Amino acid sequence: MKSGSLDSETASSTGDASYERLIVFFIAGCVFISVLNTNMFNVALPAIGREFDVTPGGLGWVVTSYSLVFGIGTPFYGRLADMYGLRRMFMIGLTIFSIGSLACMVAPTYPLLIVARIIQAAGTAAIPALGTAAVFRAIPAERRGAATGITAAMVGIGSAIGPSLGGAITEIISWRGLFIFGAMLVIAVPMSKRILHEDDPKGDATLDLPGGFLLGAMIAGLLIGMTNLESYGFTSPWVLGPLFVAAASLMLLNYRIRTTADPFIPPDLLRHPDYRMLVFIGFAMLLTHMGTLVTVPILLDRVNEIGSAQIGLIMLPSAVVLSIVGPIAGRLTDRIGAIIPMRAGIAISFTALFLMSSFGSGGTAVTVMLILLLTGLGMGLANSPMINSVSLILPQDRTSLGVSIFHMTFFLGGAFGATMITSVIDYRTNASDALNVLHRGTGVEFSDAFLVPLTICGIALVFSLLIRIPKPWEVGAAERGESNANRDSE
Repeated sequence: MKSGSLDSETASSTGDASYERLIVFFIAGCVFISVLNTNMFNVALPAIGREFDVTPGGLGWVVTSYSLVFGIGTPFYGRLADMYGLRRMFMIGLTIFSIGSLACMVAPTYPLLIVARIIQAAGTAAIPALGTAAVFRAIPAERRGAATGITAAMVGIGSAIGPSLGGAITEIISWRGLFIFGAMLVIAVPMSKRILHEDDPKGDATLDLPGGFLLGAMIAGLLIGMTNLESYGFTSPWVLGPLFVAAASLMLLNYRIRTTADPFIPPDLLRHPDYRMLVFIGFAMLLTHMGTLVTVPILLDRVNEIGSAQIGLIMLPSAVVLSIVGPIAGRLTDRIGAIIPMRAGIAISFTALFLMSSFGSGGTAVTVMLILLLTGLGMGLANSPMINSVSLILPQDRTSLGVSIFHMTFFLGGAFGATMITSVIDYRTNASDALNVLHRGTGVEFSDAFLVPLTICGIALVFSLLIRIPKPWEVGAAERGESNANRDSE
């Protein structure tokens, strides 16, 4: 049989195509709203600061608190989905997200706005990971690539239009109008009950609260430490303290995983070498991508002296390319497997970072825009194959938690990328010569900063050459065989 193709018998046994389209576009819509919510909000921070008379430093807490709860909540939803059912936890997440959005709209004080954003983050943490797991469960392995490609495209579109749409809504209505979309997502709760299949939770599973607490403490320590790095410097106790908490929590979590009967993170996940490499690749790719998206506007502002409107236009083509390439990469995954488009995407991202360090930093705005197109192409090619690979590597009963942990590290990569690169920029601001011998002219600190994601992306490229990912049609055949065997045993 030709790779990725299905005969009529197989096609008829893998579910209703119309249902597959329904669930894909439903999940993609939910993910789009959650991404839009995040990207619109940051634009409104100045207006929020003026209304509540909050300093820029104080405004950071509304972003940090959201990021903390989102990062911690994602793996919890994965574990709870295994215990109580994916559909139920997805509906709970949507409900909490809608309540939090409504609370943000009416928050009378800044502290209550922070509380409302925390509630919102506690809900939206369920959407990306559990939505992806729901797609994996509903769609055969041979067609999951196209499905994850559509979802990835929605993420790209939401990221692209979020700032512009958020600015327009803030200007025309107010910053409170940004939360209308999130509050309206409550209509997706009854839709979830009708669209998503009810799964069989593991009745004998238990929630390892101490293990979950240690995982949360590790994430919180890392995020707070990295967030404080730019303001206080590496030797500050506000940086070393949280990083120490993160390191201690990691060691205790590792001990608990090895000694507890049913730990929060099953040890077989951590022992899986291909899954470990995939998690690092996801971490590295979002670190490089988000680091670039945060750094380039600063570069264009300081070195090229370009205004905000022009900066947005320069960065827009990259987001468009990412949105277009995502579904194409997903279809390629179904036809030829995940490894080739993923390797190609990582290699292109590595090349873009090298060019940005060598020629983009201090180059013309057109040069930066052309290199950014490579950045969008690379991330677009790698994103959906990476996510889809979780379902190809792990057994079905591990996909909810496996996807949640992948999304958690994916998110942490984005947070680390922005902080690490901007810290290098501040550290090398007065440097006269770039570490990259190919760099010429101004923008030395930016050239050096891009070497950080370049190195990490290089490690990810090596891992992509070592990782083994089964072909979708091989996994699909195995899953159908297991399903038939289970029916026969019943």
